[in-house]
Amino acid sequence: CEVGGIQNQNMGIQQNRNSLNYLIRQDGTANLPLLGKIPVAGKTIIELEDTLKILLAKNYVNPFVMIRLINQRVIVFPGKGDAEVVYLQNTNTSLLETIAMAGGIRDEGRANSIKLMRKSKNGREIYKIDLSTIKGLREAEMIVQSNDYIYVDFKPRFASSFITEVTPWLSLLTTALLTYSILIP
Repeated sequence: CEVGGIQNQNMGIQQNRNSLNYLIRQDGTANLPLLGKIPVAGKTIIELEDTLKILLAKNYVNPFVMIRLINQRVIVFPGKGDAEVVYLQNTNTSLLETIAMAGGIRDEGRANSIKLMRKSKNGREIYKIDLSTIKGLREAEMIVQSNDYIYVDFKPRFASSFITEVTPWLSLLTTALLTYSILIP
């Protein structure tokens, strides 16, 4: 069994050695060896693999093409606090998984008010999701895409904020009154 594990590990290393990374430019094209500048924007991975196979078949017999997207990320605003950049390792990462990878919903966050903002041809589309309902949990299974923004609304906690701000002053006042009552009979 251990030999199989070593073989699988060696195959993974060999695949990484044979893989090359290419940059997709802002204009939606990639410059590939032998093929030159080709348009890639708007195509699914399968469509692009098929296109590259057809183009490479002119120079190679039965070419094999496997595309893997890297540097895909989503920005999550998990309630009050710092935003988290979540790098997508899997192309089928759900909204719920992404929020979990960002550390979950903060104490001030509202699970019933989550917005997913996605870039589209007409600007940004906004999807409103309520994780406090069964329907909302089903919607949370939606697959996130690179460059999505996930915003969790937060509920301000005025009472706890007020107590946090006032506590040091109350402590100082009670200490002064106690000292006064002890020293001056």
